[in-house]
Amino acid sequence: MAINAVLEEPTLSTLINSQHGVLTAAQAKAGGLAHETLRRRVQRGLWQRLVPGVYALQGGPPSRVQWLMAAQLYAGEQSVLTGQAALAVHGLRPPRDSAAGAAGFGGVQGGHCGARPRLDALVPHTRRRQSVAPLRIIRTTRFPEATRSGLLRVAPLARSVVDGCLAAVADGEPEAIDAIVTAALEDGRVQLTELEYELAKAPRQHSAAIRAELRTSRAHVRATASQRLLARLGTSGPFGAMQDVAVYLGQRRVARAVALWPGRAVAVLVDAPPLDAGTLTSLGFAVIQVASEQLTRDNGALQEHIRAVLEHRPEARLSAGLALLPLASQRDLTASSPARIGAAKVLPWGGRGQT
Repeated sequence: MAINAVLEEPTLSTLINSQHGVLTAAQAKAGGLAHETLRRRVQRGLWQRLVPGVYALQGGPPSRVQWLMAAQLYAGEQSVLTGQAALAVHGLRPPRDSAAGAAGFGGVQGGHCGARPRLDALVPHTRRRQSVAPLRIIRTTRFPEATRSGLLRVAPLARSVVDGCLAAVADGEPEAIDAIVTAALEDGRVQLTELEYELAKAPRQHSAAIRAELRTSRAHVRATASQRLLARLGTSGPFGAMQDVAVYLGQRRVARAVALWPGRAVAVLVDAPPLDAGTLTSLGFAVIQVASEQLTRDNGALQEHIRAVLEHRPEARLSAGLALLPLASQRDLTASSPARIGAAKVLPWGGRGQT
């Protein structure tokens, strides 16, 4: 049977179309195409081999989606795309002038790649499959539930972001981390908490730069959310509030409060470690713990809760040796060692609380 007739057979032509013009050698053989036919077509430049055993049935540059399909077919049925390849399927586009934008994809549909793109695929830890350029096979014991886009299987967005950052560091492009994380958070479909969770579960190798980037992002989110809270809550009123204050016991800093009412011993902590809240409670404070995401979602209800706590709190007598340092003063210090604390504008509260 002539090759065109074989390609027009309904079963094979449907498969080729669904796979965006990509076919494996095994699928070709099952559809009636001999391996010798594949070899001759590749030699003549009519078709091309993308990865071992996987072919694009065209002579021109493969599209992005063809590279993705080839990677998945090579990696096997028990595989999911991850990293920057998966981010393209999710529709996440880092800035084009960033390292991530240059190495990854601008999108899945259409378009051609002059250079082979970065492709990462996860497979179960027990599966033996070798990496082949440009595809990196990552064996994992934390195999995610796949998200589907047509025939493509991709890791969930948070996992894809973290894996993309890990791959960027491994490939010597740590500058891409900022672009990937920023694009993910600005997109809005993934929360910083999800990225932090995924990174905590990931291998520690290559993760230091990513942890630093997420800490920076967390600090920015916390500051923005705290400013929003203070703007709505206000700093005046019957009790008065201190903003962004460090709490010291002697020379030891024990907590940082986004808002603190010394006259009522009430403190609002944002994204604080449990130890900070426990220490302040032991010092006589009523502690209101808040996640920065909560400030973004439900600022009004939190504001009412704070007001209710303040209204029911009596005047306070705080522990001796307690000092409150507005962090604006601390940032003005030329040195930040505990020995220099006395040089700052420290407000001691050892006696009756003030309003």
